[in-house]
Amino acid sequence: MSKSELTKLSLEILEKLSQASEVTRITYEGPAIAIYTKSPEVFLTDPTLISELATRFKKRLLLRSEPDVRIEPEIARDMIIGILKETGFKEAEIKIFFDSIRGEVHIYLPRYVKGDIIKQVTIEIAKKTKWIARFKTYHREVPQVFKDIYSALLFGGRDKISQRILSNIGDRIFRQALNPSKDIRITGLGGVEEVGRSAFLVETSESKILLDFGVKVNANKRSDFAPRIDALDLILNDLDAVILSHAHLDHSGLIPLLYKYGYRGPVYMTEPTLPLAVLLQEDFIDITRKSGLSTLYSEHDIKEMIRHVITLKYNQVTDVAPDIKLTFSNAGHILGSAMVHLHIVEGVYNILYTGDFKFGQTRLLDAANANFTRVETLIMESTYGGRNDILRNRKEEEMLFCKEVKKVLERKGKVLIPTPAVGRAQEMLTVLYNYIKKEEREEYKIPEVNVYIDGMIEDANKVHIVYLDYLNIRIKSLFRETDENPFNVDYIVPISKPSDRDEAINDPDPAIILSTSGMLQGGPVIEYLKNLAHDPRNAIIFVSYQAENTLGRRIVEGEKSIDLIDEDGRITTVNINMEVLKFDGFTGHSDRRQLLGFVSRLKHLLKQVYIVHGEVSKIRNLSGTITQFFELPAAPLKMLDTVYLR
Repeated sequence: MSKSELTKLSLEILEKLSQASEVTRITYEGPAIAIYTKSPEVFLTDPTLISELATRFKKRLLLRSEPDVRIEPEIARDMIIGILKETGFKEAEIKIFFDSIRGEVHIYLPRYVKGDIIKQVTIEIAKKTKWIARFKTYHREVPQVFKDIYSALLFGGRDKISQRILSNIGDRIFRQALNPSKDIRITGLGGVEEVGRSAFLVETSESKILLDFGVKVNANKRSDFAPRIDALDLILNDLDAVILSHAHLDHSGLIPLLYKYGYRGPVYMTEPTLPLAVLLQEDFIDITRKSGLSTLYSEHDIKEMIRHVITLKYNQVTDVAPDIKLTFSNAGHILGSAMVHLHIVEGVYNILYTGDFKFGQTRLLDAANANFTRVETLIMESTYGGRNDILRNRKEEEMLFCKEVKKVLERKGKVLIPTPAVGRAQEMLTVLYNYIKKEEREEYKIPEVNVYIDGMIEDANKVHIVYLDYLNIRIKSLFRETDENPFNVDYIVPISKPSDRDEAINDPDPAIILSTSGMLQGGPVIEYLKNLAHDPRNAIIFVSYQAENTLGRRIVEGEKSIDLIDEDGRITTVNINMEVLKFDGFTGHSDRRQLLGFVSRLKHLLKQVYIVHGEVSKIRNLSGTITQFFELPAAPLKMLDTVYLR
């Protein structure tokens, strides 16, 4: 959309609005069109004003209040607290953050408030202060990562910088297309015939889009650590956008590195993915430093990324380039995980990149979406795509897991569960909650013992509570209808410092310990392993994927004597006398049947399938099976190979 087209659109929008709306200007804000007004309460009272305009003009429209009508934040804060106290909240419970870039005030409350009350309060706040309120729920305290994000956006006058960034992004997206064509191609830069460092370049004659940019933490060689963007004749600022499927480091871990080397374009992700990605990236820096290695990027580069992030909800259609529209769909993998649908050249071609996805219901999330009307090319993960990767029924897996946990606790042992901080940790806490608090059958009921959580799990729990709307209906109802939830029960003991860790290890009673990292690649879980491995009463239970060349994989495959390096560089030999168990059924990835089921749902739409993100044997076997069963071209995407889509 050119500036003249924006002017024409602005005039048409103004014709549809009454004078009471007091619209002052209409402008770009990143991939959307922002409508500025002196009376935001008019639009909040009648939300259809914006939604009907968006439908009519097929653009994403945002409501903004003019900066000069907003009450000063400190005065507005007191007014907002006064309004909320009338609804029963205490002043100390109300946490308020102002976003002057968007004219929003983010209000965190310690419990869920019904929608009709929120609407009334939002209108009243807009009338009195001209700030547009956004409400979130917090647990114990507002997570520090949210404060870090607000600081990166607004500290030291950066609101003006952020406004300029959004304006520049809008100018680039809505530029006049010079050479849109059917010349569409994909290049694998990482996550091809391997698990880790996912990165895929999608190009047309007009645009360049990067899907994910992760790190391979279990790489044997430094050269295998990062995606192979170095092998391309690509200037970073030629990229129109980076699109992040989810927060895990093998997909998000090196995005700040792009900003370190000069990229200044947008990175798109869902709302929960931003705080989760920042948490994991900050932790990645911390662990790298503690390992005595040089970091690839700094906290400054993470902040630069934050200033360029554009968050989207599921199913929002958004322009990301003159000839490409983006839609995120639920992937069912972790909180906020998304499948990426690219709609190219007004529907001439459609690509679906699954990222990591779970085509099945879990305790925490709904199954991945499979309702698409146009998909010509599918890029699909294959972590559990091997011939024998048929996972047990989920209910059966839970019962077997609980029986084993109960056995360990009854013999006075400790259960160590290595887990990623984001995703599996929350899933396992939800499973434990149901079999400790809810289960009535004695053979599966787990006794109530201390459940210690370590290594950012508590921080990730807090983010899940802020974004309840992304969880499935059962877990949302539990949060909203009771004072108890799986992350806030009296038996959960968060570990916040090393002395707390000693307390968990030396607890004379049986206990369950969830700790990062999930593949034993560093993190506090190593300290637990070192101190618990000698005792056969204890057990280590793996509940997430164990990549090749990781310590977790070696232990699962039977290695009984391992060398561990402590923070002082000393090597300790640890004998694994504890019981070793593995349960694949809790994975956030689709197993072979689910992968084939997903392809089956889409086969009438597809022209071809490219298989990525898996071990070589699994990728090749899955590709062959899809070709044979569905008579559909399917092949591995290979490193640095460019495939042209027809």
